[in-house]
Amino acid sequence: MKGGYLVGVFLAGLALLLVSGGQASIMSDIGVTSVSEDCGKWKISFNWSEMDLYSSSVSHADSTSGKVKITTDTLIMTSSDRTKVMKVSVITYSQSGAALTNSPRMMTLANETLSKSNVCGKINTASRQINGRLGAFASGAKCPLGEPVYAAVYPVDYHLDRPGGVLASDGLGIVLSTYDQETTDRLFNSIKIEQTR
Repeated sequence: MKGGYLVGVFLAGLALLLVSGGQASIMSDIGVTSVSEDCGKWKISFNWSEMDLYSSSVSHADSTSGKVKITTDTLIMTSSDRTKVMKVSVITYSQSGAALTNSPRMMTLANETLSKSNVCGKINTASRQINGRLGAFASGAKCPLGEPVYAAVYPVDYHLDRPGGVLASDGLGIVLSTYDQETTDRLFNSIKIEQTR
């Protein structure tokens, strides 16, 4: 009788654990929605928690490197308490060339992105798939308090309008995040950058 009672208690506890685990899994998905933001001639879509309120702004910049004209459109998302930021930049070039978007170039940009964000000490880099394209990922700690900072650089499809017609080419998407790793990974794993005009 005692053995049967213990088995019953064990099974009841196991059932409660499974139900609680299922509820936790459901809760982790509640409030996560697909968000789209316009940024110049781009639509940037990603998964985001409705609990993480933010304000957004966009900026545009033009520059040159030799004979190559460079255009940068940036979406800036700032947390409601203004302690965290997510920046998504899209860089396009007036010329198409593998050297502009190859793996060493992306690794260099990922490192430079963190260095410009006051990251000191060791920067960890690795290759990472983002939206089906192989890119570069970097992480480090911001001085002086050691807050984590993440960056990713990956190729983005776009078309150049030329007098002779439309030319398919590669640009670069650059993401900088001071959000926690879960929020950052959610965006990295879901982001899509599409040219709208």
